[in-house]
Amino acid sequence: MSSLKDYINSIAKALTPNNPEAPKPEAFYSGAYEIVFSYSYDGEKNFGEMGPIKEYEISYQRLRLRSWQSYLDSEITQMVIKKLTKWIIGAGLKANSEPNKLILKSEGIDLDYPTFTQNLEARWSVNSKSKNMDFAHLKNLSRIAKRAKLNAIIGGDVLVVLRYKKGSVNVQLIDGAHVKSPGYGDDHFGQTLKNGNIICHGIELNKSGKHVAFHVEDKDYTFKRIPAINRESGLTTAFLVYGLEYRLDNHRGMPLISAVLESLKKLDRYKEATVGSAEERAKIAYFIEHGITSTGENPINKQLAKSFDIDSNNDELPMDQQGRLLAYTVADSTSKQTLNMPQDSTLKQLESTNEINFGEFYSTNIELICGAINIPYEVAMSKYDSNFSASRAALKDWEHTIHIEREEFGFDFYQPIYDFWLHIEILKNKVQAPGYLEAHMTHNH
Repeated sequence: MSSLKDYINSIAKALTPNNPEAPKPEAFYSGAYEIVFSYSYDGEKNFGEMGPIKEYEISYQRLRLRSWQSYLDSEITQMVIKKLTKWIIGAGLKANSEPNKLILKSEGIDLDYPTFTQNLEARWSVNSKSKNMDFAHLKNLSRIAKRAKLNAIIGGDVLVVLRYKKGSVNVQLIDGAHVKSPGYGDDHFGQTLKNGNIICHGIELNKSGKHVAFHVEDKDYTFKRIPAINRESGLTTAFLVYGLEYRLDNHRGMPLISAVLESLKKLDRYKEATVGSAEERAKIAYFIEHGITSTGENPINKQLAKSFDIDSNNDELPMDQQGRLLAYTVADSTSKQTLNMPQDSTLKQLESTNEINFGEFYSTNIELICGAINIPYEVAMSKYDSNFSASRAALKDWEHTIHIEREEFGFDFYQPIYDFWLHIEILKNKVQAPGYLEAHMTHNH
């Protein structure tokens, strides 16, 4: 073995350049050889088990139409989404004005906190309950919020536009379906405008990705550009409320039920098929099963002959008092008579186990759908028939979810409206807020 090692070392020395500092390879001997394979890992351990990799390009308009179709077609979709919206919005979120005393004190601002809070919350309550805050003067702010949440969940997103008219802040909701890019170009990478901004799926973005404006298609197929920031106040006056957000590069919202649209459709078809088959079986009272040695005789031939009244010369079938054919009535009902069945014949009823298993199968799938939409099955169905511990755990979990959802919706929907309304109230001298205008002008927020 040593002679082989010396031989390999001599070859390595001969191949080494005449450099004293150059590394000199030495022979290495091992009793076994192992081959190491390396390949790119994409989550799949066994080839073909996970199927082809898909990169989805979101078709927002088609998703929106399918989601609204499911809301109209499926009672499950409508029931779950309505319950989700009512629980989160309720009768409307109330203002909870709590000025940060430490920050205001550090800025040298002396404020009568109880008076300020009571005055502000009272004015907000009166204004939010008034129809004057609605652009169409039809609903109060609570109903506008509920409508915005419902349309965002189903459609994917809703554009909210704030205006100041006739001494009041107006809130207008615009269906996200009308927010489009003029020219109907390719929106995947966006279109560069003359001002250097990029428009993508109807949203105009600056280089930092900030929403600058929204392009809305009108009924006459013309487009209107709505700035996101008010020029005079510098506050947000147009913004999107989302149902479900996708990747960072996607600026539009998706319906909350996007992942379960197909399941909802199949479940609805299963329910219709089960109910339809039960209805058809109910129309057949019984059937006669003949064995091998049966004569094939019909045991109710006499009843059928009687219903046709063969002794009469009238060709028409007799009618009962309700005008129904007597033949069908007699054939479907034997007036509780006992039939003498022919040889090797059995009178049976059509039976199926589909209806027996329907409830369990249907409920299990609804539970999965509710889980995907992030609402407990017990809450969505108002079905609290589990034990006390299970029901309480579901409610506590739902309480935590509601708290987070209300915080997020309050920030997304209510906060911009509240900021704009407060700014107007301070300018009108209805609310006394020392230092606010100076901080606003100097961007000391």
